[in-house]
Amino acid sequence: MSHSELTRSVRLYPIYAPLTQAYFWLPVFFLYFNQHMPIDQVLRLEAIYYVAVVILEVPSGYLSDTLGRRLTLLISAVSAIFAYALFFLSGSFGVFVLAQIGLAASMAFRSGTDTSFHYDLLKCLGREDAYPQREARIMRNVFIASAGAALLGGVVSIFALRAAYGLSLLAACVAFVLVLLFAEPDRESSPDSGGQTSGFFFQIRACLAYLGQPVLGWLMLFSVFMTVVNHIPYEFYQPYIQLLGGEASTPLLTGLHTALTMGIAAWFARQSIRLRDHLGTRSALMLSAGVQVVLISLMGFFFHPVVALLLAFRSVPRALMIAPLNAATVPRLQQHHRATYLSIQSLIGRLSFSFCLALLAGVSSSEVLDVALSHTLLHCAVFAIAGCVVLAVIAVMIPRSQWRLTPE
Repeated sequence: MSHSELTRSVRLYPIYAPLTQAYFWLPVFFLYFNQHMPIDQVLRLEAIYYVAVVILEVPSGYLSDTLGRRLTLLISAVSAIFAYALFFLSGSFGVFVLAQIGLAASMAFRSGTDTSFHYDLLKCLGREDAYPQREARIMRNVFIASAGAALLGGVVSIFALRAAYGLSLLAACVAFVLVLLFAEPDRESSPDSGGQTSGFFFQIRACLAYLGQPVLGWLMLFSVFMTVVNHIPYEFYQPYIQLLGGEASTPLLTGLHTALTMGIAAWFARQSIRLRDHLGTRSALMLSAGVQVVLISLMGFFFHPVVALLLAFRSVPRALMIAPLNAATVPRLQQHHRATYLSIQSLIGRLSFSFCLALLAGVSSSEVLDVALSHTLLHCAVFAIAGCVVLAVIAVMIPRSQWRLTPE
């Protein structure tokens, strides 16, 4: 692939990434689902999404590593268009199931491939040292775009909740066009296969072998834990605000709240690598976990407007962790393993959260919203506190010298 085509792709990627995460539906998805079904079915619908991701996650990473990043991103883009069209056009549980599967495919085929594509492009151009700072800037832009999308989605949802999915459909179409303009990065030969494509199960074994490295093992455990705890405020802040603010004003309140959340997260995302450089990878990541644990605990023990306001910081942990986590993980992986490994990491996290949702559906069996929400969040708080303690104990057992990055 020519230098100019790779350079064009590097320029387009920071535009593509925010578009794929312009979730206009984010402030109202729970309300939209709950408009058509009770809370236990909403949780089951969410569980179906995560199960679908589990089924598709690793095969999508393997496809990316063997057949190419661009093809995988194209499948993701088409799946997003399919999903948002169904969400916009229908309101039945059965169609929502199909839409959730399409959304899961979009997420799964993008997960791991996007950041691998970004690193591969930079490496082909001899600019891989710029990867951490570029990831931080891109995450800042993602959060800024998400803030604008949340605000606009909340406003249009005052008139119709489904309108937010219509806006996401338009963004998905633009992202599809950008993927068509991407160039496929040059591929490196696999030292264990003479440049030939290895089998699927051989690829899985090779990726799991990385977990024998203590740092990568801890980073995997951290990622799985944070996938679960980062989704808890995400899933439940809408009904939490609804109980405090009243049903009629909820779409606007959640839109404003989400916009504020993403705006705050954008600033922290830009500072994440600077914070990592100051504290070290281990401490910076544990700080992000601690922030989320505090927020979940406050949600579990108190129903209060002050807590609702503090939930505007719920995306700060993700903003603080993404760039340092990727910078610590991706360069330790060989090119022909990157997307598969990251897909396995994402799969385990989402499978864990899917399992948690299934358990929480039983805890939330009460038809009274405040009772169901209170019981659910108390269980989440206990889990978050225990998990954070376990991560901290394991982290201090790994020698400091092993955290220094060894290039591939």
